[in-house]
Amino acid sequence: MSLVRFLRLLTRRREIDNDLSNSQLRRCLDVFDLTSIGVGATVGAGLYVVTGQIARDVAGPAIVLSFFVAAVAAFLSGICYAEFGCRIVKAGSAYVYTYSSLGEIWAFIIGWNMILEYVIGTASLGRASSEYIDSIAGGVIRKFFVNNIGEFNASGLGSYPDFLAFVLVLAVSMIVASGAKHSAVFNKCVTAVNMLVILFVLAVGLFHVDPSNWAGRNQFLPFGVSGVLAGAASCFYCFVGFDVIATASEETINPKRAIPLSIMLCLVISFLAYFGVATILTLMVSYDKLDKFAPLPEAFKAAGVPAAKYIIAIGGLCALAGSLMSGIFAVPRIMYSMASDGLLFKFFAKIYQRTNVPLISVAFAGVLSAILALLLDLKQLVEMLSIGTLLAYTLVSISVLVLRFQPGVQDVEFDEDTPSSVQSYKVMCCKKMLPESKGPDYKPLESVTDDKEQENKYKEEPTTTTSQIATAAISLLVVALSGFCALLIAGWGALGDHKAWAIFTACFLGILIIFGVVVMQLQPKNNAKFPFKVPCVPVLPIASVVVNLFLLLKLSVWTWVRFSVWMVLGKNFLLLITNGFIIFFLEINIVILKKCCLLFSLFHALHRIMFIFPFSFVFLWTGFSFDFCLNINYSVTFLASICHFSRTISNAATEGRENLLLTLSCF
Repeated sequence: MSLVRFLRLLTRRREIDNDLSNSQLRRCLDVFDLTSIGVGATVGAGLYVVTGQIARDVAGPAIVLSFFVAAVAAFLSGICYAEFGCRIVKAGSAYVYTYSSLGEIWAFIIGWNMILEYVIGTASLGRASSEYIDSIAGGVIRKFFVNNIGEFNASGLGSYPDFLAFVLVLAVSMIVASGAKHSAVFNKCVTAVNMLVILFVLAVGLFHVDPSNWAGRNQFLPFGVSGVLAGAASCFYCFVGFDVIATASEETINPKRAIPLSIMLCLVISFLAYFGVATILTLMVSYDKLDKFAPLPEAFKAAGVPAAKYIIAIGGLCALAGSLMSGIFAVPRIMYSMASDGLLFKFFAKIYQRTNVPLISVAFAGVLSAILALLLDLKQLVEMLSIGTLLAYTLVSISVLVLRFQPGVQDVEFDEDTPSSVQSYKVMCCKKMLPESKGPDYKPLESVTDDKEQENKYKEEPTTTTSQIATAAISLLVVALSGFCALLIAGWGALGDHKAWAIFTACFLGILIIFGVVVMQLQPKNNAKFPFKVPCVPVLPIASVVVNLFLLLKLSVWTWVRFSVWMVLGKNFLLLITNGFIIFFLEINIVILKKCCLLFSLFHALHRIMFIFPFSFVFLWTGFSFDFCLNINYSVTFLASICHFSRTISNAATEGRENLLLTLSCF
C-alpha cells in the first residue's frame, strides 16, 4: 500500500487554474514583447560565427538546406509548446506543462535541468560577451586583469578572473529585477539593432554575390547528403531558446493568443535571419575560403567593404546582450513556479510588490551566473545546455500525446475582453459553427441506425483505464524509438553490412513501434477544444520525439555523467525540502530496513569475534596482511552500525510514526 501511495505521489498531476486575475505577477507583455524576447534568445551571436563554421567544415553552401531541416525540426517542438501555451497561462514553460500532463517527478526533472541550463547558459554568454568586447578592444581587457590580478592554473577554472563578465551579468540581472516591462523594452532595443544589422548584411551583400559559388553539385553540396544532415543537427541548436517565451505566460496580457503566436513568429523570424545570412555569406565567398573565427567581416573585407566589420561588431554585441537578457529573464520565472508548488524553497516565490517580479529568484540566479562567469571555464559544461533543452522538448511532445487520451480535459477559449481583431479569430477557431436554418431532412430508416452508432462512437470519452492503457502504449513507443535511434547511431555500419543482429534488432523495434502506435490509436480521445491544437496527432509529436531523442543520444558520455550527478543532487535537494516525500520514502523502506535488521545479529557477532580475536582471524586467513584484516574489521563494524541504525529507524517509524512526522515538520 505504501508503494502505491509513493508512486501516486510521484505521478500526481497539478490542477491548472487558468484565471488570469489569479496571479501575483503583473500582466504587461504583448505579442511584440514576447516575440522580441524569443528572437533575442534564438538569433544570438552564433549567427555571425557559427553559420560560417558550419558552412566551412560541415555542409558547404548546402547549409541553407541544413537550416531548413533544422527549422522544421524546431517547428515540431514549437507547435507542441504553442498548444500548451494557449491551454496553460501560468509561468514555468515546460515544467508546468509536464506537471499538468505527466506528473510531479517528470516536472521536477525538467524544472531542475532548466535551471541548470539557463544558469550555465547565462554564465557562458556573459563570458562570451566579455571576450567579444575584449577582441574589439584588441585584448587590452584581458591583459589588464592578467597583469594586475593574475591567472588561474587550476583545471576547470578560467584562464583569469573575468570581472567584466561578472559585471555584465549583474548589470543585466538588475534590468530584469526592475520589472518585466523594463526587460522587454531593453530586449526590444538590442533585438531591433540586431535585426537592422542583419538587414544591412543582406542588402549590402546582395550586391557582391557570385553565383559561381553555388554552381555545380561539387560546389553546392561538397559534403553530400550526410553533410546536410550533420549540419542540420548543429543548426538545430540555433533555434533553441523560443521556449523562453512560455516562461512569461503569467505576465502576458492575453496569453491564450499571444504565446502561440509569439512562438510561431519567433521561429519564422529566426529561420529567415539564419537562412538569409547563410545564403548571402556562401554566395559572397566560396565555402572553403571562409574565415573560421570572423566569416562575415572577412567576407565583406574581401568584397571591398572593410568598414562593415564595425557594424557587424555592433550587431554581434547586441545579439549577445539579447541572449544574455533572455537567459536571466527565464530562470526566476521557473524558480518562482517550482517554489509555488513546493519543489523549491518557498522564499523563491516571494514577489517584490514594487516591480512585481520574484526578486529573490532574480538575485540568486544573477549572482550564481555571475560567479560562474567570473571563475569557471564553461566550455566543458556548455554541452549540458543541450541535454536540458532536448529533454524539455521531448517531454512536452510526449505530453501532447498523453493529453489527447486523458479524461476530463476542459475546453479552453479566448477571453471575452480580447480586442475585436481577436474576436473574429475566436469565432473561427474556438466556437462551433452556428446551425444553419434548413428544412426537414428525410433519411431512410436503415441510415438512422448507422448515424446513431457513429454519434455514439463520436461521443465515446476516455476513462481512467483507457488513459492508462494509452500512457503505457506511449511509454512503450518512446522506449522503442529510443532503441531505434540508438541503433541508427551505433549500428549504422552493421545495418549497412546486413549484420543479422542489427537487422533482427531493427525488425523487433519496428514491431514494438507499430504495436505501440496501434494500441494508442485504439483508445478513445477526448474532444477538448483549444485555441490552438497540434495538427496531425500522433504523427507530428512522434516526429518531434524522434528528432529530440536522436540528438540526445548523440551527446557525449561525459554529458550524461554530469547530468546524472546533477540529478542526484536534485533528488537529495527534493528530499530535503519536501517532508511529505521523506515520509513516504521512509514508509516504503521500513520493510527493507526490517530485513536489514535480521543481518544485525550476524554482523554484530562477527564484529565481536574479530574485535576480541584479531590475530586468530589473521591466522585463519593466512596470506593476507594485517592491514587487510583490519580493513575487514572496520568494514564489518561499519555494516553493523548501518544495520543498527536501520533497526533504530525501523522501530521509530513503526512504533512512533506520529512523532516522526512531528519531528520532520520542525525542519
